[in-house]
Amino acid sequence: MTTLRPMFAAPAARRILPLALALTALVALPGCGGDDEPSAEADTAAGVEDGTTGDGVGGDSTSADGATSDASAPLPATDPAPDCDPLQPSWCSLPWPSNRFLKADKSSNTGWRLNFGATTLPKNLQGVHVSPEPFKRFDGYGVSSGVIVHFPNLDIAGWATEDDLAPSMAKDAPVVLLEVDSAGKVTRVPTWAEFDLTAGEPSKQALFVRPGVILKEATRYVVGFRGLKTVDGKPVPASPAFAALRDKATDGTYLAPRQSRFDEVFALLEKDGFARKDAVLAWDFVTASSEVMHGDLLQMRDTELKALPLGAEITITNVQSYTKKQDPNMALYLTGEMTIPSYLESFTVGERLPKGTFDPLEKSERLARDTAGKPKKTGTRKATFWVTVPHSAMDGSPHGIVQYGHGLLGKGSQVKGGFNRKIGNDYKLIHFACNWTGMAAEDEKPITQMVFEFSDFYMLPERMHQGFLEALLLGRAMRERFATLPQVKAAVNPETGAKVAIAVDKKRFYYTGISQGGIYGATYMALSTDVTRGHLGVPGQNYSLLLHRSVDFAPFFVVMVAAYPESIDRAILLLSGQTLWDQVDPASYYRHMKVAPFPGTPKHDVLLASAKGDWQVALLTNEITARSDIGVKLMKSYGKTVSLVTPQSYPYTGSGVVNYDIGNPWPKPGNLPDDTTVPGKVCGEKNQCWATARCPKGTEGAAACTLKDPHGRIRYLDHHNKQLVHFLDTGEIIDVCGGDACTPN
Repeated sequence: MTTLRPMFAAPAARRILPLALALTALVALPGCGGDDEPSAEADTAAGVEDGTTGDGVGGDSTSADGATSDASAPLPATDPAPDCDPLQPSWCSLPWPSNRFLKADKSSNTGWRLNFGATTLPKNLQGVHVSPEPFKRFDGYGVSSGVIVHFPNLDIAGWATEDDLAPSMAKDAPVVLLEVDSAGKVTRVPTWAEFDLTAGEPSKQALFVRPGVILKEATRYVVGFRGLKTVDGKPVPASPAFAALRDKATDGTYLAPRQSRFDEVFALLEKDGFARKDAVLAWDFVTASSEVMHGDLLQMRDTELKALPLGAEITITNVQSYTKKQDPNMALYLTGEMTIPSYLESFTVGERLPKGTFDPLEKSERLARDTAGKPKKTGTRKATFWVTVPHSAMDGSPHGIVQYGHGLLGKGSQVKGGFNRKIGNDYKLIHFACNWTGMAAEDEKPITQMVFEFSDFYMLPERMHQGFLEALLLGRAMRERFATLPQVKAAVNPETGAKVAIAVDKKRFYYTGISQGGIYGATYMALSTDVTRGHLGVPGQNYSLLLHRSVDFAPFFVVMVAAYPESIDRAILLLSGQTLWDQVDPASYYRHMKVAPFPGTPKHDVLLASAKGDWQVALLTNEITARSDIGVKLMKSYGKTVSLVTPQSYPYTGSGVVNYDIGNPWPKPGNLPDDTTVPGKVCGEKNQCWATARCPKGTEGAAACTLKDPHGRIRYLDHHNKQLVHFLDTGEIIDVCGGDACTPN
């Protein structure tokens, strides 16, 4: 495994900004958005090696003021760095996620409140620390939380990996993660360990310990490390602060108030057979409650669906007609406008940056809140939606309706993609879509600027609250209002010129989405009170885990490196931001899809259709979903054994993951994107192929073959679409590939 090549080392922010903004245009929108045909990936940089400041010291190393730790010095009575956790003195906010930043709060659902200091979170090259304010609403860390520690030159040979989690469950595992229930019972959680390969020097690589399951809400977790050695065989010592807590030597020191909590931590570890004396590092943390993560969005949903039982007000603003010669599948392409309640207020991204850093500063929106901190309606707003009507609907026969979720930073107009048009005509389905407000094309520039000053990250999940509200209200309106619109009641058949009333079969109301739409489709499904079955194309969950592994993140990564050159800072940013992101990330919603539905919400089932070797959305995250015992099965013929998961036989009624093998290899382990040029045979145009071993007849050759990303391929396979529609209509997952992992012919 290699690290990423350096492109620059901590340039001035103003010099890199034009390059960074230009690079955002290279985000793989066609592959992720999926309009008519899958296209070759843009030639983006895979990432860069982090630079250093002049002395090579991490931006927030050891303490807020950069003071280093002296192992021989006695611990002081007064905390020398009150914004930091001294358990890992090499970096202020490590270990992550720490109990150091949990403040007791009897009014919260968990009894705790996140309480970062003004200088706890990383600062950018402009000297601006990430603000702790957005986190103060949270009564714990997100359920997508992973662990970050830093032990320079640590040897992790033999530890659990993403492909084999079994070593993490061994009695003598070097790192353990324990779930603690309300009665104090501990249960081992499977994990794997990986270094941050985006870091330049091995000594500066953060170590991630990733949970192999989605964590539970409002739950205490304990982490313990023992028996650690460096690559040259030397034992890793405990830090002075941790050694004092372990050895009960904190009397008269600033650590004394934390001693009782750590005594609990060691007692819980000992229940699992982990001896206190062996600990090199241990601590605990608490995850946030559902009320905090989901309460705002559920409040908005329930308020507006009650106020608008027929959904948003909708009108058709444009009609385009196509004969069968012009388009064999789509007869009408409609553009419409909906009026929806708005819970947003305007704000300026990057206001905390020094004047002149950006010119101009981008405008975006966030949730407006009342004096109690609850979302507040600010008026109404207009939004566009799009509809495709197949030729099969021109005889007036009832057609089902399918809400479509578009790809990364795309547009709802991508519903017009050729795969949707064909599915619609083949199976009597009308597709419609709106933008994912918060993660649509219009959000790209504010998001890019936000990466430079991560304090404003909270705007992304907050704008997405509005986006989900819009999608829910549009779905209800399409079911209840669409067939009554004048252009629909008296549509013109482009073949005959005759008028026809397009009929809607309200019982066939489904969801389908690809890439970003497959990811956030899980959130939409858990929220929907109208749609109970959905298809999630090339999906995933937990963006903090997905991003490093995605080619789509490369241009944003360049911006992040420009602002935060230290790789450990960037790791902390991704995982701290994930706590905010869990308000909309499907990782926190899958549990509520079926095993624990939200109040007043039906149970849902989804078909997850993934592509082996996907460069944009890591299949690894779907394996975590299937391992989490939350009602999603991993179907047989996945293509490999998935650690600690028992495959489900076909046919199966319920939610499941089906994997399609276009011929790409499984990705190499590690948090880097997987895009590879491999020796093989020439296939098709521009030396690109879906599989080196399966060139179409007549295209064989001796030159190298550039392997194509399978991310956008399976939506064009007829057997996949047969499986998709059968599931939507019946809830049953059938084998359409003969038990061979859906390999191509």
